[in-house]
Amino acid sequence: MTQSMPPAAKVPAYFDYLVETFHQGTAGRFVHLGYWDKPQERAGAEPFEAAQARLDARLMEMADVRSGQAILDVGCGFGGTLAGLNARMKESWLAGVNVDPRQLAICRTIAPANLNKLEWQEADACKLPFQSASFDRVLCIEAMFHFSSRRAFFKEAARVLKPGGVLVGSDITLLESTRRVAVPGFCIEAPLQDGYGPWPDFWCDDADHAELAKAAGLREGIISDVTSNTTPSHLFTAPEDANDAHDTGNTALRAALMLRWLHLAGHLRYSLFRFQKP
Repeated sequence: MTQSMPPAAKVPAYFDYLVETFHQGTAGRFVHLGYWDKPQERAGAEPFEAAQARLDARLMEMADVRSGQAILDVGCGFGGTLAGLNARMKESWLAGVNVDPRQLAICRTIAPANLNKLEWQEADACKLPFQSASFDRVLCIEAMFHFSSRRAFFKEAARVLKPGGVLVGSDITLLESTRRVAVPGFCIEAPLQDGYGPWPDFWCDDADHAELAKAAGLREGIISDVTSNTTPSHLFTAPEDANDAHDTGNTALRAALMLRWLHLAGHLRYSLFRFQKP
């Protein structure tokens, strides 16, 4: 049943830092951006983890998760989403997929509760190691841009969903305006590939979520632009008083600063999406 990734599978460099901070006890299980209802008020004194939990809660509301369901989280990070479901749902099958054994080791520290079954697999998001029509819900939170193909992932998600099942997730896409800024494209792409890569379809030539869903046989789509609601995240991921990334030689920091610039300059979109299998 298990279809493991080859040892050479590339993991984004910023996870070296995230894994370390988790083990140090200075970071939680969520590894995605946060969500603010009133971003104009910025982050205030609210912990980043609270905003991350709010984004997760909004996605779970979109997914309409319920006890007894089979739920797959693709690109499951440290298991934050499934840990939350495990705590409040019962008699559910909660499965997570990731290419990084370090992240899966962290996930496996979550103890099953409420008669739930937890399963963690090292696998390719575009070649899911599950039978067709296995899951009621497939989740993919801020991970899809790392996959070798968004199109292949959508098709795999549709395959493993049961009829009536739902795909819910979030994605970061660059806008066409990025190609027209007065900076060579490679100067934008290089730091992000170094720190946040793999990012195979960096310029989003195949990133129309509605079209990808239609091609995979999914329908009844909802796509929500929450770019402004997620912008305050960079106060935490790349604070304004951060050391100069060139001086530090920190590839993850350089990538975070570039992502912050793209976000604040209006050159990227952060989307939430929901599609259903007929």
